[in-house]
Amino acid sequence: MDFHGKTALITGGASGIGRAVAEGWSSRGGLAIIADRDRSNGEQAVSAIQSAGGEAAFIQCDLGNLDEVDSLPARIDRLSGRLDMLHNNGFAPWGGADRHALLGDVSGENWDHVISLGLTSPFRLTRAVLPLMLRQGGGAIVNTSSMAALRAQRYIGPYSVAKAALAHFTRLIAVEYAGQGIRCNAVCPGVIDTPLIVGAPIDDQFLAGIPMGRLGKPEEVANVVLFLASDLASFMTGETVTVDGGHTL
Repeated sequence: MDFHGKTALITGGASGIGRAVAEGWSSRGGLAIIADRDRSNGEQAVSAIQSAGGEAAFIQCDLGNLDEVDSLPARIDRLSGRLDMLHNNGFAPWGGADRHALLGDVSGENWDHVISLGLTSPFRLTRAVLPLMLRQGGGAIVNTSSMAALRAQRYIGPYSVAKAALAHFTRLIAVEYAGQGIRCNAVCPGVIDTPLIVGAPIDDQFLAGIPMGRLGKPEEVANVVLFLASDLASFMTGETVTVDGGHTL
């Protein structure tokens, strides 16, 4: 996987899976542009990448602000003049204030918030960057969906619906733009050891439900993202690849 001369935009790249993707992309010669609302962690990630000899830049962006999302491509164009990979990895809340509610008890406000972050924001950003990719003859898009997209699960309804819709969005982009050199795939992570799971009730009984018996590591998901973005996956598009240690099974 050689990304020399190539540029990636990674949303939610200040920590967790996104940061691992940024580090992996830059370690293989590419420019990693991290977009995140967390300036402190985003700049720290860029500094760490640069200290390791890689290329990286940070753009502060709140994915909940669609005007800021729409402005990202112009900022990328000024930084690099090209975009070879978009990783739609911004976090869609597990359910926000209604995390433990059945669908009939989910507020309209919370539903709109989760769907906006988990589906509308990736749509808006993908639509906005397509002209950049088409101008250069193609590119790769990798969306972070979830194992929650693959099975109905109580109490995280808005999140699972957003992630399932994102998986189908992946297939639509793949079908519509394959002839123009753009591939679109998705990863469906299981439970990954990132800051987002702090406070989650993970015990031996929970781990017993994962055939591998452990949580995933951010870099284990990142490796799949990087593969899907690389020329090694040149005949793959529209796929959703599960990375969950067998949990969905």
